[in-house]
Amino acid sequence: MTTSPEEQALLADASQAKLERQQLNPADTAFAIQRGMAQARTRRMTGHVQLKWITAVLVTALAAGWLLMGPIGGSMPQQAMYSQPAQNWGVLEPFRELAEKDVDGNTIASAISNGYVQFVNRSVKSGIYQLTVNAVMADENKMIVLYTAQTDASQEIYSVPKTNMVNGMTNQSLGNGGISSLYSSNGKYTLYGRSTVEMDGSTPLPGQVKFDFRISSVVPDLLADTNKVKKDTKYQFSKPMEVSFDLDPKFSLAKTEKIELNQLFTIGGHEVMLSEVETSPLVIRARFIFEPNQKIDYKAKLSVSDVVSPTEIVSTTKDGKKTKLSMVSGGGTEDGMIYSFSSNLLDDPQSLVLKLRSEPGKVYDDLQEAEKNKLELKIK
Repeated sequence: MTTSPEEQALLADASQAKLERQQLNPADTAFAIQRGMAQARTRRMTGHVQLKWITAVLVTALAAGWLLMGPIGGSMPQQAMYSQPAQNWGVLEPFRELAEKDVDGNTIASAISNGYVQFVNRSVKSGIYQLTVNAVMADENKMIVLYTAQTDASQEIYSVPKTNMVNGMTNQSLGNGGISSLYSSNGKYTLYGRSTVEMDGSTPLPGQVKFDFRISSVVPDLLADTNKVKKDTKYQFSKPMEVSFDLDPKFSLAKTEKIELNQLFTIGGHEVMLSEVETSPLVIRARFIFEPNQKIDYKAKLSVSDVVSPTEIVSTTKDGKKTKLSMVSGGGTEDGMIYSFSSNLLDDPQSLVLKLRSEPGKVYDDLQEAEKNKLELKIK
């Protein structure tokens, strides 16, 4: 069978995702972040990029297995970042387990709990593959799509290795994003997935969205061969597929709130300023300026970015409920970094506290000690 260059690339992605799932566990997350930063720096250096490296994505959605290409295995322990809502999710109930393991889990839970969701329920089928867009959530900074991918009984589903969301009227990509998926509890032919895209908020939300994707499955004749090494497993890919849907205008009503802070602190021998925080229903962004009172060169920026390690934002509602909002991505600016976190703004938090590792590189004996030594910056 002839394999196109695109399929070869998808195959490599699927194999790499499978290898990472076998090798990485939640304790490796910090390493994965540092590796992502190092890779981004290498690309900037080898490409002779100028000092302006605005929005170069250094970390995209914690690449340690939450949302790369392949599905999250059932052996992955539940993450403490998620706060389970009490009410039933109705037709979206199958996505609750995915949210429990997902870096955007609290954002999804908050949106569903507050009715900030549009039910789409549109499907497309090609051969043995089918994908249904179940629901979407959006604001001017972020869009989240919940989908169900399926194969028929002839092949086990493996992953939805790549997705892309574009403006349905202009065909322009809406931005950078990530994906996460989880096998159905009742078989190996269904995946529940989440695809996100982060936008810069400078353009209006599109009236129509096109969701482009491919689905991969495991070639069945190798499954029965127990002598085959896992790395030799072969995959089959669907043709490029697309689901289009109109976006509910209600999502354009939610505007970003900007909180000017200008809080100075010292970390790792460097002076850093938390200058501004932007909050919206689906994302919270914190902007850091490195060495704000002096000129700083490219290498110094990289050095400071190594020691500025935000871990989460703790949100507290008026009833005292605390929710950990995890960091999902980060990007460079002219003078520092912008980090994105999950959001539960719809829950009307009365307090938001950003936490950072106060002593980068230090190894702690237990999690409680590490938690006590975190630097806390009050947002509101």
